[in-house]
Amino acid sequence: MNFCSRLMRILNRQDGQILAWFSVLLILFGGFTAFVIDAGRGIIAYHMLQQSCDAAAMAGVQLMSDATQSSTAVTNQATLYSSVPGKVNANPSFLPNASMLSGYPKVYCSTTGQNNGVPCVAAGGTANAITVAQTVTIPTYFGGLIGIPRLTMSAASSALMAGAAAQKYNIAIVLDTTASMNSADPGGCTGSGVSNPTKIQCALLGVQTLLKGLQPCTSTSTSGSCTGFDGVSIFTYPNIPANKASQFTTCNSSAPTPVPYTAPTPGAAWTNPAWTSTTPSYQITSGGTNGYMSDWSSNNQTVGSSGSYNNSSTLAIAAGAASGCKGMQAKGGEGTYLAGAIYAAGASLAAQGQAVANSKNAMIILSDGDATSSAAQFDSSVKLTSTGVYPSATDECHQSITAANWVSNNVPNTTVFTVAYNAGTSGTCATDTPAITACSEMQQMATAPSDFYADSSSSCPGTKLSLPAIFGSIQSRLTTARLLPVGS
Repeated sequence: MNFCSRLMRILNRQDGQILAWFSVLLILFGGFTAFVIDAGRGIIAYHMLQQSCDAAAMAGVQLMSDATQSSTAVTNQATLYSSVPGKVNANPSFLPNASMLSGYPKVYCSTTGQNNGVPCVAAGGTANAITVAQTVTIPTYFGGLIGIPRLTMSAASSALMAGAAAQKYNIAIVLDTTASMNSADPGGCTGSGVSNPTKIQCALLGVQTLLKGLQPCTSTSTSGSCTGFDGVSIFTYPNIPANKASQFTTCNSSAPTPVPYTAPTPGAAWTNPAWTSTTPSYQITSGGTNGYMSDWSSNNQTVGSSGSYNNSSTLAIAAGAASGCKGMQAKGGEGTYLAGAIYAAGASLAAQGQAVANSKNAMIILSDGDATSSAAQFDSSVKLTSTGVYPSATDECHQSITAANWVSNNVPNTTVFTVAYNAGTSGTCATDTPAITACSEMQQMATAPSDFYADSSSSCPGTKLSLPAIFGSIQSRLTTARLLPVGS
């Protein structure tokens, strides 16, 4: 009885019960704390891994915009900016022993990119995007108590080499329309799907590739209403009478007969040609501001692979992009002399750059590089020098280099791209002393070595691409890379 009485008193006592509850709660709080620490560390590690994938993918596609780079060079660049130990974004504390998933980084041809006007011109003409996928395993501090000694996580990111048109561009295209452009294409249109094109037709396919990816109007513009974004103007050599320029921009009309070369003064203020006069002109587009057009799309947005061109656009007609129109033709009649056209296009870019706020300029010069016009092929008003100093009928290739370099150095925010089409490494630039090859001329005209391109039929050293691929590469460099849904 005494024992039972004492037991009942013990059981009925309430003092000290908080200690028991505290012991239980301490275990629970400890478990929650362990979960928060390990889960929080895992969340931080995942976000860092994802950011690392984003950085690596963007690094890869930025190099990919140079179409001469191999897929190996692109994947190496992406890996360099990954979290793999020893690389730029390695983090031993949160991402110990991070590694690439098997098969990555992977360069590929993105259908999403193609549909938005970004052709597969990189890595030998096979790719326009890259996917980076990484994995990491991190130990837990307390998870082992509940059977989770480590956390394994993966992240991936895909990026497109172009398509984010954050920068307005004024683009002057300088095209060769001499008689040689009527000859059969020697290989510059490889992979275009066009049967037996002439050289001028192949050049226009390149221009069409450029137009597909450019953004003509702001993203808020609608059909029938365009606030210009990118603007494009076409210049040709030799000169044509200004009042005949419309023959180049009218569907299936005959080409105007060229006239002797003029010599615009370097740095002279740009004025629109007298379009209703017989004044010789290098520029054939006359609408827009200073002849720069933004109307080539039917809905004022990027044409891409599925959009359509504005059949009323003189630019689209000249480029052979309008339905049923064959585009510009090469009439010939004069030899090849580039310097005058380059100075004219440079002056127009200077004026357009001032007229369009926050814009940059690009000049694209397509030529075989051989400049050999005779003195008789210059207008009688041109006072030719005998020393090879512009304007002159001697040292014509060196004059081209001087003109292009003048544009790069004196027209603000301007990049000069050169496209050597069927250019050779011997027997060209016959008026020049010292001797120079067409390939060397075109290389020296470009603002930087990476701004020089040679087509598949050229004998220039280095990587060679088809003309459409070259223009696609240039277009990609005028926009910026952007992230994509993974693998799209």
